[in-house]
Amino acid sequence: MAVYDIELRHLVKEFGGAERGKRGYQVRAVDDVNLQIEQGEFFALLGPSGCGKTTTLRMIAGFEHPTSGEILISGRPVQNIPAFHRPVNTVFQDYALFPHMTVFQNVLFGLRMEGTPRTVAAQRVEEALDMVKLGHLAQRKPSQLSGGQQQRVALARALVKRPAVLLLDEPLGALDLKLRKEMQLELKTMQQRVGITFIFVTHDQEEAMTMANRIAVMHNGKVLQMGTARQIYEHPGTRFVADFIGETNFIEGDLVARQAGAGTVKLPDATLIEAQLPPDWSADSGTVTLAVRPERMGIVPEGEEADMPKMPLSVLTGMLVEMNYIGTDTRYTVRLFDRLDIAVREQNVDYEENYDFRVGQTVKIFFPLASASILHRD
Repeated sequence: MAVYDIELRHLVKEFGGAERGKRGYQVRAVDDVNLQIEQGEFFALLGPSGCGKTTTLRMIAGFEHPTSGEILISGRPVQNIPAFHRPVNTVFQDYALFPHMTVFQNVLFGLRMEGTPRTVAAQRVEEALDMVKLGHLAQRKPSQLSGGQQQRVALARALVKRPAVLLLDEPLGALDLKLRKEMQLELKTMQQRVGITFIFVTHDQEEAMTMANRIAVMHNGKVLQMGTARQIYEHPGTRFVADFIGETNFIEGDLVARQAGAGTVKLPDATLIEAQLPPDWSADSGTVTLAVRPERMGIVPEGEEADMPKMPLSVLTGMLVEMNYIGTDTRYTVRLFDRLDIAVREQNVDYEENYDFRVGQTVKIFFPLASASILHRD
């Protein structure tokens, strides 16, 4: 049997709450979460505020006790082991550095509390500071550092104890946008260098997709989908996932036929579209939702269909209601069935040769068959 760095089995966390007229009402913050995280992975828990991602992280750290379920670290159940005895360390959004101590002393603090011999501790602090490229600032106080440097001190303080797993609770949230993007790449490089398993909590989709090997998308305490950034973006399983990660067009229709891995969907104007089905799809009919990314679609004026790619395509007819040039690409809004607005984004490779579109004209939008996915209901 495989041993994972972190394994969560049917993890549940309920908090006592209050609701009008109900005594002892319980809020289920984490609802039957199952995760398996391998050694050396950079794993992201992604979702909106209140989805349960931080509560899940706090249970792994030992700051919250699960209502039910198991937490295993390196194959060993730890849900009844206190936080200070678990082989994990946590970096928070608030770095909580001691203002009266130097950088060196801040990083040394945990080792000193453990009684690590002075010479051994000093060597490990130097190694940790070199790891985060702050050895030359060892004698400065936190107030003399930038936000990014303070964040790296917090990382060094966590890494110096050589945890099996490093837990990061939105550690970049306090940084400005430019620095946050720089630190995303720096964190990813550092994780690859040290080889420690990182579990990163964030509500920022781009942040998760930039850094993580795999992502678990959470909503209402549940893990809705797990996979690589490409898998989740290209093949979202539910409407929530498709809407939360990137921009998506949603089209309602009726599933009228089903074949291996795909389904035929009839739209309100009787157009038939072939779309991918999730691997665990079971229904043969019924109302379904299609998801198509705007950048997967193309657009031509009616009568210019010969310019469309020579490949199997789905083609829809609509009216152009808006177009906006935004530098790298042009965004078109096309109205279908007199009620549904669809976004189309085309890269401005050679903008001067684009069609002379006019608002109000009839257009054809098209996309490859593999670009449409049928979604599970949330």
